[in-house]
Amino acid sequence: MKIGKLTLDGYFNYGNVLQNYALQQVLEAYGEVDCFWHAPDNFLPRVWHRWGWKEPVKFVLNWHGFRSKLFSDVHGMEMVRQGKIKDWCDRYIKLRQAEGKLSQLADVYDFFVVGSDQVWNPNFSLVEDCFLTFAPPEKRVAYAASISCPSIPAEKQALYKEGFAGMAHISMREQQGADTVKELSGRDVPVVVDPTLLLTPEEWRKVSRMPAWFHGEDYILTYFLGKRPEVVARLEQETGLKVVNLLDEDVYEHYVTGPDEFLWAIEHAKLVYTDSFHGTVFSILFRTPFVICNRLGDDVSEKMGSRIDTLLGYFGLEARRGTKENAYAIENPLTEPDWSKVDAVLAVERARADEYLRQALGIA
Repeated sequence: MKIGKLTLDGYFNYGNVLQNYALQQVLEAYGEVDCFWHAPDNFLPRVWHRWGWKEPVKFVLNWHGFRSKLFSDVHGMEMVRQGKIKDWCDRYIKLRQAEGKLSQLADVYDFFVVGSDQVWNPNFSLVEDCFLTFAPPEKRVAYAASISCPSIPAEKQALYKEGFAGMAHISMREQQGADTVKELSGRDVPVVVDPTLLLTPEEWRKVSRMPAWFHGEDYILTYFLGKRPEVVARLEQETGLKVVNLLDEDVYEHYVTGPDEFLWAIEHAKLVYTDSFHGTVFSILFRTPFVICNRLGDDVSEKMGSRIDTLLGYFGLEARRGTKENAYAIENPLTEPDWSKVDAVLAVERARADEYLRQALGIA
């Protein structure tokens, strides 16, 4: 069996490339897998030198700090970081360039699987590709697809209704996403775990390594994709432990951490403080105490909490949640959570994922 797989493309987010790798590894139990790169080439060291009509506008308006970042040290550090992410992907993910060629591949593969991550987020581009509209409907499968928005904008609902109707099999990563599918299509679809949870810690250790910045001292790891809450600044003083802030623009070696180093850093931290879904996933897998915060920032980001609700609900870890109501802090964060449900839940969810994929791929 030949399986083509799509997800969000890019070399800028650890969780995205790690879930891409995880689903590839899972699908290889059923057949030969190629992961399609279907977006325009957006590798940062090259894309900044190929400006279109939007970039001059962003430059003039300093859109999202565009001009400031272009002339700052962060631009260079980001090139190094994305270079390390790309190197990891080149070693472990079987990428096939398919931009503008997806329709030509429809007859080459037996099935196409889209997922996981926010492939159906209406705020992202290429959503139509992620509904696999280039392939016959009977070949379209979604595994742990995520919308990560409380609702679909009215002007896009027709696209989503048609997209859902055209999928042979759908599974979602969050209950809120399954509710949206039901609302727009009438279909009851299962909620399954993110593919990163389908691999064991031993499997993840094979693609991880000690960070260059680690020199033997105990540390708290913080990783925020949105704004860091004020409590983070107090951690070092309150705990007496060194705090390593990934994506810290003031510390080069922390900023340029690669995916393999990211995995190791989570496993060996005394505490992980984050607003990242996948930062939380790996904390659970490696049994590292964590606090997961609602993401601070724009309204869209702050409404993406449904995936965290679903994830924590699986394992009974809701008490590890930092919200505006508790000032993004919990009591005794360094204390080990109750991990007693984790192994049993993972065994059940891995079996459910296997059952779903076997049915979707026509495997007895």
